[in-house]
Order: sequence, then structure tokens, then C-alpha cells
Amino acid sequence: MGNHSNGKPFLIFAGWTLFAVIVIGAIIIPLRLRDLRSQAEAEAAAVANGTLAPALEEAAGELSEGDLASFERAAEGLIGGGLIEVRLWRASGELLAGTGDAPAEPDLGAIAGAAAGGTSTSKAGSPQGAVLVSYAPLGSSAVLELRQDYAPISAAFRAQWQDLLISLIGGGLALVLILPLGLWVLLRGLRAEYSRLLYLYRSGQGMRSTLEVAAVLESLARDAAIYTESNLGIATLLEESTNDLIVNSSYDRKSDTSAQHHRQVEHWFLRRCAATAATVATDEPTFPYKELLGYEPQAPAAVIAQSFPIRGPDRAIGVLTLTRDKSVGPFHASQLQVVEEMAAQAALAVGQALLFSKMRSYATEVEVSYDTTLRVLMGALDTKDKTTQGHSARVSRLTLSLAREMSIPNDQLVHLERGALLHDVGKIGVPDAILNKPDSLNEAEWEAMRKHPMLAGLMISQVGFLEGAMPILLYHHERYDGGGYPFSLAGEAIPLEARIFAVVDSYDAMTSDRPYRDAMSSEAALHEIRSHAGTQFDPQVVDAFDRVIERERPAQQRAS
Repeated sequence: MGNHSNGKPFLIFAGWTLFAVIVIGAIIIPLRLRDLRSQAEAEAAAVANGTLAPALEEAAGELSEGDLASFERAAEGLIGGGLIEVRLWRASGELLAGTGDAPAEPDLGAIAGAAAGGTSTSKAGSPQGAVLVSYAPLGSSAVLELRQDYAPISAAFRAQWQDLLISLIGGGLALVLILPLGLWVLLRGLRAEYSRLLYLYRSGQGMRSTLEVAAVLESLARDAAIYTESNLGIATLLEESTNDLIVNSSYDRKSDTSAQHHRQVEHWFLRRCAATAATVATDEPTFPYKELLGYEPQAPAAVIAQSFPIRGPDRAIGVLTLTRDKSVGPFHASQLQVVEEMAAQAALAVGQALLFSKMRSYATEVEVSYDTTLRVLMGALDTKDKTTQGHSARVSRLTLSLAREMSIPNDQLVHLERGALLHDVGKIGVPDAILNKPDSLNEAEWEAMRKHPMLAGLMISQVGFLEGAMPILLYHHERYDGGGYPFSLAGEAIPLEARIFAVVDSYDAMTSDRPYRDAMSSEAALHEIRSHAGTQFDPQVVDAFDRVIERERPAQQRAS
């Protein structure tokens, strides 16, 4: 939601509210006017009938001729004060008596309804103007018709109509103002809640995106300080083994800088927060900047500090401290709630990062142990063949140098190193008499020797973490022209790792003493390798190896 996101829905809602008020008013007003008119007419008729009927009923008596004359005299005496004419009808529509000289036309339906015990009113015209005509039962067999001046009824109706109009206009205006205002308040609350949830989501996403404890705490200190407009955010970790409080990360909002620390601290508000796993507020006239951060600000001021526990499964694993100038005022309750939620997210991320760190440490220890074991085993294998003592260590070092020269990715170097160390492990299955024979090998002995790459592959194939070493173990005796063993592969069908190692292995073999010959010089061995580029060796690997040897030669000469 942007800064102006509330304006448009507010105006739209206000417009629709006004439209709804107008439509509702257009529907209600005619209906209400009709009800008001009927009500005014009924009330006027009821008052007149209630006042006059008893006297007229007594005068009518038994409806004899004399009684009717008495009725007319009584009716004449009542004319005035809004009463214009009085008539007496039989239920059959026969006029019995009345005032005035105008001919009377019976309203048979109204007369019949009144004779049955009902009443009716209607507006009619007359020489005197508009009149209200009402019919009501009189006695057991007659109907009384009264004609009243309509002007008082119109006046009462207009007064009621004015009251209704004022009420409708006032109510409509109230709705037009109150409902949009309520919507505005609702949208403002929703916007604040949306902003809070969005900030928490983004902050949590940032903390979960890393498996480094320092990065998690740095993100927490920064996001919390920015959200609460604090001067500083300081994340302190509680070491599990020693129970020491270690300042890990901090964020300075004024300079927008984060810093990493490893400083043991001991301040009461940090220790209390960690011990109780509860938020601790403190008013510090002199904040311990030097002890916590290693520096003192140029113009230190009294601050309000708020420390939040970073809760683990069974205890606090750290503390987040926020500070702001005392002149700014205390933290708002809504801000504290958000920071507590951020600290809860950080606790999960820190726990995950700590677990990953432990697992990585264990894995590293295991891997180092494996590699140490490999070196010991290969050292033992070298002692089996006295002519190749130290060979595995030398070719391992030189293979890594050549691999780096050929831009092999760093994550693959460990596999090349292991392959170089283990390349002769298959010789365990070759008889000692063949390995240590001082003379040239015969065909049968060579056949036994050529099996050692396959034996190495069979031995190592069951060890998962050594899978990356297999290309060297299986193919380091293949030739670039396809004349090698055990599979007679050629060119780039031979894995690059094996092509690299083949050059290094041959070079070390030529520059080492053997029972059947003396060691060659480095220059002679390089010349021999260059002469077999494209046949026994990959030409590109030979060129790279030439650069490696030329680069290492000055160091060798200085050592000699």
C-alpha cells in the first residue's frame, strides 16, 4: 500500500454512499409521504368521529322521522370549526338526513364498509375547496358521513413532512460522513496491519535466507532498529557451553552501518533479559557504548534501552537491545510487539544456523579424518613398493597445481586430490613379486599389473564419498591415441581428470629411481612428455603442465 492508497477507495466509497442515500431517499420519501398523509387523514377523522358521533347517535335515536329531524338540528349546530357537512346514510345507500343543500351522491363501497363496522377516509373536492370525507358506523343500522375542511390536515401533514425531510437529510449526511470515516479508520488499521505483516515477512525471509549466525543477528539488529527508528540495534548471543554473553552484531541507523563483533560483556539488563527470557526496559543516563561496541560516540546522550530475549526451545539464546535518545520518547507498544515477533523469527533462524554450523563442523571433522586415513593407507601402500615411496604424495600435490592451471573449479579439486592419492590402491591385489621385480615384466606379469585400475574401481565403488575419485582410478592409464588400458579410450572420451593425472604420473615416474633404471632429469622428462603430446598425452594438458613446471623450477632451484 502506497502513501495515497487510502484516498481512492475512500472517495469511491463516499460517492457510493451518497448515491445509496439518494436512491434510498427516493424510495422511502414517496412511501413515507403516503403514510403520513393517510395517518393525518385517519387521525383527523378519528378525532371528529370520536367527538361528534356520541351526540349525533343520541339525536338519531331509532331513525324515526322525528328522530331524523332532531339529528339534522343537532348536526346543523355542530357545523363550523372545520366541519363542513354531516350526512346520515342507511347501509343500503339511502340518504336519511344531512346538512347543506348540495345533492348527495352515495359512495356505496365506503358506506357498505362502514356499515360492516369499518371506517374509511378519502380526499374530495367541493365548492368550499378540498375536504376530507370519512364514513363510520353510527348505531346498528346507519352510517355517519363527515366532511371536514382539508386545510388543517394539510398543515399537519406539511409539518410532519418537514420533520421527515429534516430527519432524512440529517441521517443521509450523517451516513455520507460517518460511513466513509469508518472506512478510512478501517483502511488505516488494515494498512498498518498489512505494513506490520509485510515487514515481518521480509525480515523473516532475510533471516531465513542464510545459515550463518552472524548474518542472522546482523539482519535482526538492522531490521529492528529501522522499524522502531532506534539509534542502535545490538544483537548479543548467549554461548551454550560457557553461558557468556557475546556481542555479535550491531547496526547504527544514523550512519547506516553494520558491524560484526566478538566481545564478551556483562551488563545487568542483558543478563536479566537472558536469565528471565522477558523484555527489560531501562533508562540509562550513560549507556555503556565502549564496553558493548568498542567505541564512544562524540556526543553521548541519555538513552532509553529496550532488551528483547531471543528465545530458544527451553531458554533464551540471545538478546536484542535497541536504544533511542530519551528526548525522542519511549517505544510504542505496537513497535515492541513487532520486535518481539522479529526476535521469535530470529530464534528459529539462529537455531537453524547453529545446528547447521555443528553439522558442518562434524562433517568437516569426518572428512578430515577420512582424508587423514587415506594418506596413512597410501603411505602404507607406498612402503609395500619401496621403489614408489612418496609417489602418491608427490603426484597429489602436482595434480592440484596442474588442475588449478587448467581452471578446474575449486569444489572439484578435493576429488582430484583423493584420486591422485588412491590411484595405485589397486596394486594391493598385485603380487609383491611383480611389484618389486628388478627386471622388466613379462607379458603375464604385465597382464596382472594392468588389472590394478579395475581392482581400484571395484574397491572404491562401495565408498560413496570417494565417487569423485573414480575417473582417475579407472582411466589414468588410458592413452590419448586410444592405445592405453583397461578400456582403450581415446581423446576427450577420457575424463579430463584422468588426462591431467596421466601427465603428472608419468613425469613423477620418469623423475624417480626404479629398480630397472635411474631417475631422469626434469628437463629430460619434460622433453619426453612433449614428444608424446597428441599420442600418449592430451596436448593442452601438456602445455599447461609445461607452464606449471617452469613456474615451480625457480623455487626448486632455490631449495637445492
